[in-house]
Amino acid sequence: MIIGTAGHIDHGKTSLVEALTGVNADRLPEEKARGITIDLGFAYAPTASGSVVGFVDVPGHEKFVHTMAAGAIGMDHGLLVVAADDGLMPQTREHLRILDLLGVPQLSVAITKIDLVDAQRVQAVTREVLDHVGLTRFGEVEAYPVSVRTQAGVAALQAALFALRLSQPSEAPSYFRLAIDRVFVVKGMGVAVTGAVIAGRIAVGDRVRLAHAGLEARVRSIHAQNQSAQQATVGERCGIVLSGVDVEQVTRGDWLVGPELDLQTVRVDCLLSVPHDAERVIKDGELVLLHHGCQQVSARLILLDRGQIGAGQEAWAQIVLDRPLALCWQDRLVLRDASARHTLAGAQVMDIAPPVRGRKKPERFDVLATLQQADPVTALLGLMDRARGPLDLTHWAAAMNRSAELLLRALEPRLALQLQDGAHQLILGMEAQSGLTERVRACLDAFHISDPDEPGLAFERLRRMAVPDLQASVFKVWLTAQISAGTFALTGSFVHAVGHKVELSGPERILWERALPKLLDGEFDPPWVRDVALMVSASEEEVRLLFKKQARTSALTQLVKDLFYPDATMSRMADMIRETVGEQGFVSVINFRDKLGIGRKRAIQILEAFDRVGLTRRLVSLGRTGRAVEKDHRILRNAALFRGAQQDVQP
Repeated sequence: MIIGTAGHIDHGKTSLVEALTGVNADRLPEEKARGITIDLGFAYAPTASGSVVGFVDVPGHEKFVHTMAAGAIGMDHGLLVVAADDGLMPQTREHLRILDLLGVPQLSVAITKIDLVDAQRVQAVTREVLDHVGLTRFGEVEAYPVSVRTQAGVAALQAALFALRLSQPSEAPSYFRLAIDRVFVVKGMGVAVTGAVIAGRIAVGDRVRLAHAGLEARVRSIHAQNQSAQQATVGERCGIVLSGVDVEQVTRGDWLVGPELDLQTVRVDCLLSVPHDAERVIKDGELVLLHHGCQQVSARLILLDRGQIGAGQEAWAQIVLDRPLALCWQDRLVLRDASARHTLAGAQVMDIAPPVRGRKKPERFDVLATLQQADPVTALLGLMDRARGPLDLTHWAAAMNRSAELLLRALEPRLALQLQDGAHQLILGMEAQSGLTERVRACLDAFHISDPDEPGLAFERLRRMAVPDLQASVFKVWLTAQISAGTFALTGSFVHAVGHKVELSGPERILWERALPKLLDGEFDPPWVRDVALMVSASEEEVRLLFKKQARTSALTQLVKDLFYPDATMSRMADMIRETVGEQGFVSVINFRDKLGIGRKRAIQILEAFDRVGLTRRLVSLGRTGRAVEKDHRILRNAALFRGAQQDVQP
């Protein structure tokens, strides 16, 4: 359990923490000399149940509000401290806003210095504070009048705070996250960082990442809640000694995370919330300071559903950051004005990879409302229902700090299809699968009606015509699966509707039956178009048009202008390439030329044709001077091409 103080300067926060724990949280010499808190202070106290309660003492001066916001990260309970002689003050309101906007779960109020005023004043201040707190998300809270000097009420407040229990959500983030608020060196050990664990757990020996720096380290030792420990978990403050990094590489404000979390972003869509007592409106396009843990970055605010937002209102907004941050779904942010004098609003992260185009469309607001759901499975089911294509489960699992395997297990009953795009796992709901299939089918049907002599559409052209908003690699993976399932067909590199076939006219069929044997008889050196035309007593143009038509169906492969190879010949040459690669590991122009008994120029043309269709890949390496070619050979890229029926050929 982590309890954090909040309140105006000189209202007795540090003295109250000392009275509750016996520890003076001011650790800096300047703090002790001036009697004010400048940086975050920490104190720990054991409870009767054997657990340890940690206190975070934050500075109350307006110059250090950013430090207070950093200390509020990871608080399980807020303790608002108000002096009875002063009452509500500017920083009291400011700190309360931050606790409210950062989503601190619970709040108690301590009315301090009651020995300096009469009972009537204590009652009036208590009523004023509780009325003000009641207008926030916290609603009705408990207030405790105390005096550190006389110890009046301290025991009652201590009993109430030490009896608090950390609520354990049924569904929680999976992987470790800690906002670093201190960095120092432990002699003989290594670099140490401290902060509150806000997600997951960490154990000695674990690998971790510095999110912003992008460096990996190992956990050498852990100090949790002021005690040596083998592990630390949510609800605990801890110090972690790292090995594998230097102190210059670790900065306050960075996040220490599990190796599974490697996403950073410079653009997020959020739900913006303005406090009920905000002094002014926020306008579209405004420059703000954004606080995330101990990080403070400049950002531009783009309001999506209105031109400005005022006190007590909520709005959808896109925030553009001036440098990348390691944010997660439903993280809480605080926005202050560019001069860092006023807390303007809070923001809850919804999407860490939002679109720029179409960000103000009504359907986009439906997506953001879906992401507002507290349960990740419910949110993902809503996204699946609204998606026009496959959903990247790998991305969303990392963005939500959840295990992809556990999410998949929960979503599986509602899935129509699961796909793999490299390292990314894609999922489709029933509605998305049906809609995507129908759009592609309608596009192919229309194309076959308008161009009946064309065999079909290449993958990328089909994507641009049917679903241009879908990523090319994702569409290719999806369409390949549909072809394998028999929903669509593939001839060569052309996708078409099942049953569609390019038909030759009567005269074309007669000409083809006469011309094909001439090409086959030429084996590895077939005749050119003009020669075939002479052999079959037809015009060059008739033969050329027929061969081009057949090349679109993959019955022929065109090497250069007016030179075509039949599929059977291409298959024989492909077998020779596979055999040579199997023996030597590669095929060169020279050994291919010798194997076919043809000229070097023709061998190069054939190999380049195989490069184009994807059977081979050319590899060229230069000598030490960088000028002379040392090696020039081919390896297999897709060995399945030109093997068996052309319907089995993959793009």
